[in-house]
Amino acid sequence: MNGILIDASVVASWLLEDETSVIAQKVFVELRSGVPAFAPSLWLLEVTNLLFNAERRKRIDRRQRDDAFERVSRLPITILNAPTFSDLPILRLYAEKYQLTAYDAEYLRVAKEQKLILATLDGNLLAAAKREKIAVAAPDFH
Repeated sequence: MNGILIDASVVASWLLEDETSVIAQKVFVELRSGVPAFAPSLWLLEVTNLLFNAERRKRIDRRQRDDAFERVSRLPITILNAPTFSDLPILRLYAEKYQLTAYDAEYLRVAKEQKLILATLDGNLLAAAKREKIAVAAPDFH
């Protein structure tokens, strides 16, 4: 295994009490045991957005939001370079083929190109990854 590519849905499970997931907890254990973890550059924006939206919707308060930002900043996750113009054709292909957002197409592209296990709780992204024969995090992966 080259490592794990972690999407924002997994982080949401770590940070928001009402989004717990067995898969996300297993990913967290793997991360803490030293398995290399990665995220595309858009991940920082997605995590920031999910925390601000959780606060706006009164799921968490400001103190919890700030605590979550602090916890995220300590995670041993390597942020990868942003896509380039040369990546646009494959992003467009994945987005059209699997009806994905451009963001999810980027997770798919990176996982496939870098040969990383994709850790996501997003059903559409999981289905696309399986069709592309990309390894995905499951309760028993390691």
